[in-house]
Amino acid sequence: MKEVKGGYITYLKRLSDNEVIAFAKPDWNLELTLFQDSNGDQYYWNREGLVRFGGMCGIETTNCLVNSKHSYINQKRLWETMSIVGDDPYRNFLGYTVKRNIGISNLGKRFVYFSYGVAVINEQSGSWYRVKSSPVFE
Repeated sequence: MKEVKGGYITYLKRLSDNEVIAFAKPDWNLELTLFQDSNGDQYYWNREGLVRFGGMCGIETTNCLVNSKHSYINQKRLWETMSIVGDDPYRNFLGYTVKRNIGISNLGKRFVYFSYGVAVINEQSGSWYRVKSSPVFE
């Protein structure tokens, strides 16, 4: 499932029989982009370059290129994201998990309930981990 959400493409990945993660990837062409040198070779921005020149689009914004004129709010959004996912927002993405659980009531009846969480996923390696970070919830 892919849908454009203000500069982000969202993906779903099944983590287990009872759990999925929905995560957003910044668009390299419209947002983070790649650094291009005078020879035309392209590279990922390192942490310093991203912090200095980068930014992340907000809702309803579909074109938010890396440049020196990024508004402070876009830069801050990227810095906050990097404080959670690490220094590589090209490969590590922020996501939300939904897990289906089965409980048993005090009357012995089974019932289904859902639990939610925040996670960071590296789509390339398939690895992911749960995050307990207050900036995520602000």
